Amino acid sequence: MKKLPILLLLILLTNCSSTPSINSCFRNTIAPITVFLNNPQLNGLLTPNGTAAISGGINGIVLFNKGTGGSFTPYIAIDRQCPNKDCTTPMTINSPVLECPCDGSKYSMLNGSLIKGTNNCEGGARIYTVTQNGSSLQISN
Repeated sequence: MKKLPILLLLILLTNCSSTPSINSCFRNTIAPITVFLNNPQLNGLLTPNGTAAISGGINGIVLFNKGTGGSFTPYIAIDRQCPNKDCTTPMTINSPVLECPCDGSKYSMLNGSLIKGTNNCEGGARIYTVTQNGSSLQISN
């Protein structure tokens, strides 16, 4: 009976991993950002598949016009930080794809999913919530 607690302890120790799983390579919070569609810097957003790069997030943010309006905003905001945690160079924009210059992996601007290559983070590119109110866009977590 005295051996049972030792056996259970050994089982628990052998099942523990020394490296925690990575559930995200990105911080969870950013300060909310408000941009205005009448700003000339955002002219690229006026057409479907158009883009505009702004500061903010981890490594800059790219706004993308999905071209599907209706009752929801057609805009999506994606952090330009490559999901490869060893890369510090912003992803390059080639609408509708973002490419990580460190490893050549490619991510969809429609939903941030991995299109080509690999990443060492769970999920794909970091997507932020975009809320449209008239001609302003609020970008947040």
